[in-house]
Amino acid sequence: MTGAVFRPHPVLIEIGVSSLHALRGDDGLEVPLTRQHNGRLTGPCKEQVTAALRELLARKTWPFRLRAYCAIAANGVSIRRIGVPPAAADQLDGVLRLQIESQFPLAPDELAWGSRRLNEKGVHSATAHQQVLVVAVKKDVIDEYAKLLGDCGLEPVFTVAALARGLLCSEQSGSCAMLNVGRTQSEWVSFENDVPTGVRVFPWSAEALSASDGAWDAVSSALRGKWSGKIVYLTGAGEAKDNVALQVPRHLGAGIQCRPIQVAAAPGRTAAVLGLKKCIEQIGVQLPPVLKTRTHTEQAKLDWSAPALRKWAIAVAFLLVLVLTLPYAEALLLKPFLARRMTVLKAGLGRLATIDQELGFLQFMKQNQPPYLDALYLMAQSAPPGARLESLTMSRRGEVALRGSMRNSQEVGEFRAKLIKSGFFSEVSVDEQVPTQQQKVNVRMTAQWKPAEARELLSIGPTAEELAKAKNEPKK
Repeated sequence: MTGAVFRPHPVLIEIGVSSLHALRGDDGLEVPLTRQHNGRLTGPCKEQVTAALRELLARKTWPFRLRAYCAIAANGVSIRRIGVPPAAADQLDGVLRLQIESQFPLAPDELAWGSRRLNEKGVHSATAHQQVLVVAVKKDVIDEYAKLLGDCGLEPVFTVAALARGLLCSEQSGSCAMLNVGRTQSEWVSFENDVPTGVRVFPWSAEALSASDGAWDAVSSALRGKWSGKIVYLTGAGEAKDNVALQVPRHLGAGIQCRPIQVAAAPGRTAAVLGLKKCIEQIGVQLPPVLKTRTHTEQAKLDWSAPALRKWAIAVAFLLVLVLTLPYAEALLLKPFLARRMTVLKAGLGRLATIDQELGFLQFMKQNQPPYLDALYLMAQSAPPGARLESLTMSRRGEVALRGSMRNSQEVGEFRAKLIKSGFFSEVSVDEQVPTQQQKVNVRMTAQWKPAEARELLSIGPTAEELAKAKNEPKK
């Protein structure tokens, strides 16, 4: 749905013998054509067509070439079914060129031709020939139209108008035909099971077919033995359409049904143009064979002289240069910020050396300082209530000597046992116990704490709960 909104309407064009019809969206135009004796357009006619098409396209301008589907008159067009050996899609053009060279009066390089594979029922052998529909016309005709439309900023795709009109037929399951009656000539195309089998051009207009039995006799004679269908679709003929429709069964056979196809009388709306529109807008409707003047290899080569293509090439080159230079531009833009950041980092390196030195000193102090506080904490935890400490001596070698007083000898023994149980001291001895008149015992004790390796696994010090409890209790 999004692609349909942003995709512009293609230009639909029918290039006839005496007029050019173009339709784009709801805008249409009709331009009369004047030709030279060899069938080519005159110079003033080309200028008139170019001005009219540019005016049609100028209503909405686009930065790229618009696709133009062009249906040309059947003059000089040849339609044939050719049997070719089985070939892959990328090899079919090469095989067809050989067949065209042997069956057509002109070489493939002198023709604008298109092809379409035909689905043959009942062919299952891998060696069976594949039927291909080939439509060809002289290359000069397409080249002239292609240059004319290219000057208007269009990218043309060519097919045959008679085949484009066939897309308007309501049914082609059997044998039918379509007759288009124009101002100067009439075109006849026959179909067999949705496949065109032949195209003819008759030099009679609607007035001639309405008033002259001789023209119909020539038509009947030309079609005798080459078409056996029963339905003829009629387009064109203008105001004489009803009269021509009555003449068809009268001269071509009583059992033939003539079915006129009504086309709105408006600029740019012809049967061929509406057939192209149906093909583009409806899914499942296949475009008639496209007439190409170049092979796939030649079509792959870009025309760098086209202004629109040069603009796109310049834009792509600019983006490529921008992508390649963006990393370097980013480095140049961020260089001042990176320089300031590096200056800050280098200044921080001196501080890191000082911090490492101080940390090493603190770690050395922590590992080598005597555990005075740990020993004092264990003694405070192990001392009984009412104990009095008179003197305490501790050396770096771990020798501890204390003097104090406790209430009785039992408390002295319990105090010694708790110190030993803590695992901090290797030996604890009571050197002296002297009872006093105040019903106390003066005591002198010595101890030796363990080496640092033995003390590493001990958990000494107040826990987090004890610290919190100590903070909450009022000071005594």
